[in-house]
Order: sequence, then C-alpha cells, then structure tokens
Amino acid sequence: MFETLDKMMLAGLGAISMTSERAEKIFDEYVSRGKIEKESRTGFVKAIMDEADKNRAELEKLIAKQIKETVEHLNLPTRDDLQRLEQKIDKLSNKE
Repeated sequence: MFETLDKMMLAGLGAISMTSERAEKIFDEYVSRGKIEKESRTGFVKAIMDEADKNRAELEKLIAKQIKETVEHLNLPTRDDLQRLEQKIDKLSNKE
C-alpha cells in the first residue's frame, strides 16, 4: 500500500512543481533539438500546464482517499460517536 503511495507521490511531485517558466524551458529545449516548431510555444506551454493541473488534482484525490482509508483502519471514534457520548454524559449528569 505505501509503496504505491510513494510512487504516486513522486510522480505527482513533478506535476505539482511544474511552472510555466519550467514548461517554457522544456519548450526551448525541444526547439533547440528540432523536435518542435518555435511558433507553437503558447499551445505547448498551455498543454503542459493543463496536464500538470490535471495530475495535481488527481494526486490530491488519491492522497485524500488514502488518508480516509488509513483513518478508517485506525477505528477512531467519529464526531457523531463523541456527540452521542456527550449527550449520554449530560443525561446522566442531570439525573443526579
């Protein structure tokens, strides 16, 4: 379980740390290698940033899901459980 989470987090860190400045540097490298036309800068940078945003959102969902599953396995009392106990304590206190 944690191995998969580690891999996903490492993959996601690249997405999270992507900035438009970094995307432009990648574009410039591709242009210098002749792999892309210089005129397509705007579309290239936008596509990379859109993909980074998508990956960031997916990573956030994965982390939230993993945290929820971990907390459920800990078998901790819920807010509702605590409220029920407080109500019972209040009723018992009032009976005295």
